[in-house]
Amino acid sequence: MNSQHVVQADASLAHSSLSSIELSVVIPTYNERANILPLLAGLARALEGVEWEVIFVDDNSPDGTAERIRDVALSNPRVRILTRIGRRGLSSACIQGTLATSSPYIAVMDADLQHDESALMSMFERIKSEDLDIVVGSRIMPGGSMGELSRRRALLSAAGSRISRLVCHCDISDPMSGFFVLRRDFWQEVIHRLTGKGFKLLLDVLASSSRRVRLAEVPYRFRQRQWGESKLDLRVELAYVYLLADKLVGTKLSKLGITE
Repeated sequence: MNSQHVVQADASLAHSSLSSIELSVVIPTYNERANILPLLAGLARALEGVEWEVIFVDDNSPDGTAERIRDVALSNPRVRILTRIGRRGLSSACIQGTLATSSPYIAVMDADLQHDESALMSMFERIKSEDLDIVVGSRIMPGGSMGELSRRRALLSAAGSRISRLVCHCDISDPMSGFFVLRRDFWQEVIHRLTGKGFKLLLDVLASSSRRVRLAEVPYRFRQRQWGESKLDLRVELAYVYLLADKLVGTKLSKLGITE
């Protein structure tokens, strides 16, 4: 068997012990062992009253992240884990996680505690009560904050946001956000057109829609990472450039009437 295509699923969720899941929170991980317990505690507080589950997608972390999650899953039926062997990438990990659930709403967030999980309930309530495809956690709109983001990352995010709006089929303040909730039927519309590269799945989703996206934003304050290290390096930055180029070319060809 080719290790590049191995995905190990941990059968750690006893669905029979839970009512029908409303919301699945998909979280990619790589060397995030120290963040797992505080993140789960935050999700439990934020989503009280909601039938939810969390699906961690771990890229075979050498620090024992997957083992920590499995230990928790033995006593917490809300927790599931997929371990990928021979694969890396935030966007592809998130896509893999969404394919492991059938819940009507899916949230995507990071494991580094920089995304404020307390905003999830507002995002979930809005997408349920309004005719929306996706609700995005925004650091840019009034009430939000970029926090103590490094100057390099702040400049990259600002530049990326300006460029990203060229390919998004909606008005959005923070297209570089990695924190959002989407409706499953909208996800099914776009999933086969996704590039699946790099670390900005939101941009990929918005640019892959063939129609104007019904979108709302909820402000949140971006927090400072406490443990672990950032995954942002030259490789993922180049992947982001590739994603933009792919979507820009596709948009121009579509306007010329040239499609696959």
